[in-house]
Amino acid sequence: MNDYIVELKNIQKKFENVLVLKDVSFGIKDRETISICGASGAGKTTFINIMGLLELPTHGNIFWEDQNVIICDVKKLSRMRAKIFGYIFQRCNLIPELSVIENILFPKRIASKISVPDVEFAKELLRQVHLDGFENRNVWTLSGGESQRVAVVRAMINRPRIVIADEPTGSLDEKSANVTMDMIVSLCQEYGSSLLLITHNQLFAKKMQTSYILNNSELKPSDYAKSEK
Repeated sequence: MNDYIVELKNIQKKFENVLVLKDVSFGIKDRETISICGASGAGKTTFINIMGLLELPTHGNIFWEDQNVIICDVKKLSRMRAKIFGYIFQRCNLIPELSVIENILFPKRIASKISVPDVEFAKELLRQVHLDGFENRNVWTLSGGESQRVAVVRAMINRPRIVIADEPTGSLDEKSANVTMDMIVSLCQEYGSSLLLITHNQLFAKKMQTSYILNNSELKPSDYAKSEK
């Protein structure tokens, strides 16, 4: 056994004749915080999609908790994914037909049945992001910042081992972005989740323990790591 929750080994990804990822190896450990920067189109979203097996690599292996998941069936993958990963996207992707709390609990339906403690945990998370009493609100009545905080809570509902935040503040103004980023980091620390941050924001990247840059299809350490400050 190794210390990685998720590990990618020698990942290659091609779209027709375009090489997006070249021999990428990467791992993330318990409670670790990592940032990945790179220009638009560099392959950051493809990278995290492959990590969560939302896309298949052209070559290489992916391990979740020491298990080679390339060979797992779809149903097992879905259950494992819901327990290991929580996702926050630039666009919050809330379901407009559902209330705030129904949106938050939606990933719980994949991992298990919803219980009373689940509902109480959702309400507690809402309190922690300063949205007390919002559980029955229609999501289309929320501001951009409020919607993204609901998305943050949704990512935490299964107490995931890793939160993947893909440009989570990209659509917010500077003040809301700073508040939201602080909430993400705080919740991950409190509930013991590792954090993988995909960002263009160098200030946010520097807050992570380790930083990488994705460029020319290769993933390499960057100069943003805390250890190099």
